[in-house]
Amino acid sequence: MEEEDKVEEIEREESRPQAVRILRKRGDEVVVMEEEDTTRELIKRMEPLVEENEKLKEVMKLMEKNIQRAQRERDLAESNTRDLEFQKGSLSKQLKIVHLRAAGAHLRAERDVELSRLCQVTGQLQEEKEKASGRAEKLFENLEEYHRRTKA
Repeated sequence: MEEEDKVEEIEREESRPQAVRILRKRGDEVVVMEEEDTTRELIKRMEPLVEENEKLKEVMKLMEKNIQRAQRERDLAESNTRDLEFQKGSLSKQLKIVHLRAAGAHLRAERDVELSRLCQVTGQLQEEKEKASGRAEKLFENLEEYHRRTKA
């Protein structure tokens, strides 16, 4: 069974950076594997992490703003969709009304054309009747004249 590495903490009276000694046992011997000033090392390691953390915070803020903007745009699009659907229904009703009116106007136009044609035919028949009446009167007058002459 392998033994784990032992870490020995070194404590000092005055305030100094903390040092850590990493020991490893090899057989009967204990060997110092690594010794480091943890405070300085931690600061060195943390500096890039602090900068990265600040960048990540900025990215998070931008992402939140983008999410909010996208939600507003989605809400606006949904509202516009509802408005367009309402307008579509309203326009559809108006189109039906216009269609019915156009059909009615078309029927009225056809009726007016037919009435005009009937008026024309009636006028022609009236003229023919007057001509026929005139001829009939002339024939009647001629017949009366003939009848008077034959009696005398």
